[in-house]
Amino acid sequence: MNNAKNFNLFLMDGKVTGRIKCTLSNWTGLAYKIPSAYLDKCKDRSDLKQSGVYFLFSNNEMEKNEVYIGQAGIRKNGEGILFRVKEHLKDDFYFSDAVMLTTQNNSFGPTEISYLENKFTNMAIDTDRYTVRNGNDPNPGNVTEEKESELLDFVEYSKMVLGVLGYKLFVPLLDDEGKSDAKDKSEKDEIFYLSSKSRKSNNLIEGKCKRTSEGFVVLAGSQIEEIDSDSLPVSLKELRNIAKEKGDIINGILQKNYLFNSPSYASMFIMGMSRNGRTDWKNNIGLTFKELLEKEAQN
Repeated sequence: MNNAKNFNLFLMDGKVTGRIKCTLSNWTGLAYKIPSAYLDKCKDRSDLKQSGVYFLFSNNEMEKNEVYIGQAGIRKNGEGILFRVKEHLKDDFYFSDAVMLTTQNNSFGPTEISYLENKFTNMAIDTDRYTVRNGNDPNPGNVTEEKESELLDFVEYSKMVLGVLGYKLFVPLLDDEGKSDAKDKSEKDEIFYLSSKSRKSNNLIEGKCKRTSEGFVVLAGSQIEEIDSDSLPVSLKELRNIAKEKGDIINGILQKNYLFNSPSYASMFIMGMSRNGRTDWKNNIGLTFKELLEKEAQN
């Protein structure tokens, strides 16, 4: 319980699809999640006339979701972060939701928001959950080491807040942090293997994946059968084509980790045909995922 956190979510419109205000105990930060259609409803909020950093989110059904990360200072007319976000409504980039981060004591100046914009942008690129639409690397500003220490605390809390609001922008697909309990750690780090000869190419296809709290992560380095079967769902055909176009699959080798919500989708992505992932994936002693689930149900 040492890392337990208490988040306060206020549904400003009385519904989960409306505006959400988020605060956290012992955090001076303040976060708002505002659907783009509700931005005008916030025009009289004084805390959104402050300086801050914002995230504009766009959902893409096939490719990765997109995000634009920006900063806003206080203008001579008294407007701040909300005004800057509303200016983006004129852009070609359509965003469904905006998350705005500011402070409860209006303590951000130009140096702080420049540092945060740079930090958040580079973190999002490194995590690679979303396509980051920022064209240039933001200026990191020139902060003292004391100020940087304060801002890094703000960043850590902000990462959690974004996750609570539904955006895993800074959550790695694979968590490398170990657990103190040896049994938990071995289960957490267990790799599953797929090995099957393709009837289409006559090649032996071998892949690896890890089971996580979100689903199944097919690991970079896995072999990919590049010929699609008619039995492969259209959504997976399109995903495989996009992966090839983007260079995520080169010469039949997966170049980066891919997350799927079921073991079958993970194996179908690899094999290019309809498969049963519950029996395809096996651990290092040959137990299928189905057999492991049955053992878990008995314990």
